[in-house]
Amino acid sequence: MFSNVNDVFQKMVANKSLMLGSITGVIGAFFDAVFQAKGFILMHVYIASALAIIVFLDYLVGVRVAKKNDKYQSNIGIDAVIRDGIIFLIVVVGWIFDQLLGTGAFVFAVLAFAFIYHNLQSFAANLYVLGWDKYFPMWLFKILESEINAKIKKYNKGEDN
Repeated sequence: MFSNVNDVFQKMVANKSLMLGSITGVIGAFFDAVFQAKGFILMHVYIASALAIIVFLDYLVGVRVAKKNDKYQSNIGIDAVIRDGIIFLIVVVGWIFDQLLGTGAFVFAVLAFAFIYHNLQSFAANLYVLGWDKYFPMWLFKILESEINAKIKKYNKGEDN
C-alpha cells in the first residue's frame, strides 16, 4: 500500500507536479502575506473541492479504462481508493502544518496543487486511452504524451498498477 503512495510521489517528481505545486504554494503564500488572510479558509475549501472532484473523475475514468481493457480487478480498485484517501490525508496534514507554523496556505497549496495537477494528467491520459480525445483539445494530449504512453503500456502489457 505504501509503495503505491511512494510510486505516486516519484511520478509527481518526474512529471513536475511537485514543482507546479511549489510555484502555486509560493504564489498562495504571497497573497496570504499581502492580505494577511491567515489561512484562506474559503480558498482551502475550494481547492480541496477541486482536488476531490478531479480525483473522483480520475478514478471513475480509470475504472472504465481498466474494464474496457479487461484489466479491472477489485483489489486494484480498493488500493486506488486507499491511495486517494492517503492523498487527502497528506493534504490535511499540510493544512495542519500551515496552522502550526503560521504559514497561511503554503504547505497546503503546494501539496494540493501538486496532487490536482498529477490527477488531472492521469484523468486526461485515461480519456485519451478510452478514445475520447476527439472531444478534447489535441494540444492537451501532446503535453501529456509521457503519461499517455505510460497508460497505454499499462493496459496493453498487463501491468498491475
